[in-house]
Amino acid sequence: MKKKLISIIVNCYNGEKYLYQTLQSILNQKYKNFEVIFVDNCSTDFSSKIYKKIRDKRFRYFKTKKKIKLYDSRNFALKKCKGSFVAFLDTDDWWDKDFLSLKKNFFSSSKDYAFAFSNCNYFYENKKNTKVFYKKELPSGFILNNLIEYYFVNLSTLIIKKKVMKKFRFNSNYNIIGDFDLVLRMSKNYKAMAFQDNQATIRIHSNNFSHNNRKMFYQEYKNWANNQNYNNHFFKKNKKNIFLKLEYLKIIYLLLENKKINHIFDIIRYPDFFLKMKLLLIYFLPKFFIKLKFKYF
Repeated sequence: MKKKLISIIVNCYNGEKYLYQTLQSILNQKYKNFEVIFVDNCSTDFSSKIYKKIRDKRFRYFKTKKKIKLYDSRNFALKKCKGSFVAFLDTDDWWDKDFLSLKKNFFSSSKDYAFAFSNCNYFYENKKNTKVFYKKELPSGFILNNLIEYYFVNLSTLIIKKKVMKKFRFNSNYNIIGDFDLVLRMSKNYKAMAFQDNQATIRIHSNNFSHNNRKMFYQEYKNWANNQNYNNHFFKKNKKNIFLKLEYLKIIYLLLENKKINHIFDIIRYPDFFLKMKLLLIYFLPKFFIKLKFKYF
């Protein structure tokens, strides 16, 4: 039986530093029936020249007419996909050679599962060390409740059935949490298949999240939380957890920006005892240590 075609989306804006490693990791896949949708979002560096070193007919190059928002660029790429499945790999991440081949159970699965994801490694560029992202067993099935409690789906491990993806698009109002929003919307009605392998590596470096990104992340999650339909059974049941997380993010953000005495009262009022103790500990840590620990928050 012929293997299913996988469309791999690589969105690029000034990704020259790590791009060759990313593209080479795709070429090295044991699973060979794929196409690469490479979208150059008007890069001003040497990204296009690096891409052109890859001489492979499976790689398809597209360039936007002008620089557009990240999730508009992802939606643009989705329109170009010909495969039965869609995968994503960002230009600072990479896959081990077995990443796609280990997902063969999903590629041949029944209609029960709409998307798949796996564990991954986090590579910390400044320390040159690697850690496994998620220490527990990842859940399969209807995972919406799990995702509200702790979001564990990294975009560079995500593979979605094309016929399901046709029903969804990334919300381009977001700049950071668009993939979080997409996965939660899919999870309302569709099952996910989790793989425990960590054949993908997410590179954490200083350009991932800047000072402004922290504020944007908090603001986008706040907007997302405020825009949910809390008459819906699921969101009504999880409203408390959603807003607890929002308050937690706010306090972390404020401590990172400018630790003030009045923040301790915000912490004392925080209703979750375990997280309250964690926040109190963070509050009394030296500021440089807080910034180090939450550098990529």
